[in-house]
Amino acid sequence: MFAFEIWGKFASFRDPLTISQNISLPIPPKTTVAGMMASVLGIEECFEDEAFKEFEYSIVALESIRKKSFSQNYINDYTSKVQTHLNNLKKEDYEKIGSGFRDNKSPQKPINRELLLNPNYLILINNFKYEEKIITYLKERISKFPFYLGNSEFAGNFQLRKIEEIKESIENEIDVNSFVLEKDLENIIFTEGVRYSKLSFATALDNNRTPIGFANIIMGNNPIRVKNLKINRVVVDNKIYYCRFV
Repeated sequence: MFAFEIWGKFASFRDPLTISQNISLPIPPKTTVAGMMASVLGIEECFEDEAFKEFEYSIVALESIRKKSFSQNYINDYTSKVQTHLNNLKKEDYEKIGSGFRDNKSPQKPINRELLLNPNYLILINNFKYEEKIITYLKERISKFPFYLGNSEFAGNFQLRKIEEIKESIENEIDVNSFVLEKDLENIIFTEGVRYSKLSFATALDNNRTPIGFANIIMGNNPIRVKNLKINRVVVDNKIYYCRFV
């Protein structure tokens, strides 16, 4: 098992089930983390490699998850109008120049977007085939491909975190720092002041990047209290985290 921290100014982890709306998940799903590890290792077609499907992962939000929502208009098929626009500029046809690249026959529609502000996560990986190699790269903070947080315009930072101890046990009552699974619902001790959210996301993609595996999890804005549940106790840089893996 190994752990690494990621952070940046912005992130957007789009739900692959959405098409026209760019709504961000609050955490990077397993497939996004697979892509991050592939970037570090310099592997292009990572979803052709079973190693990027079979590993287990858990994630802890190190800072409060904050989102910003807004609407954005995209230029309609601007590439088909570039030459026409240049010709209008040469002709000094100001009436046509004024309309720019906008297609009046196909009006633009606002697209809703969500961004995560100052995202910061601890990611724990178990049973990864290339663990020894990626630890070397993470330690030196080397990424063969650009490392970003969901979208290419959101550059990300990363660093290796030292795991000092790992222990799996069934706890009578414990606060879980990561998510819990949907099947753990009956083990949750619902606590006043904790906001619970159910998330579904892809855990594996085929060669065409079509989801072929899914996970249903529950997250809280604070640690989730559970009882009689098998939990991984992981000590990272002298701090204890209780985690579930998927």
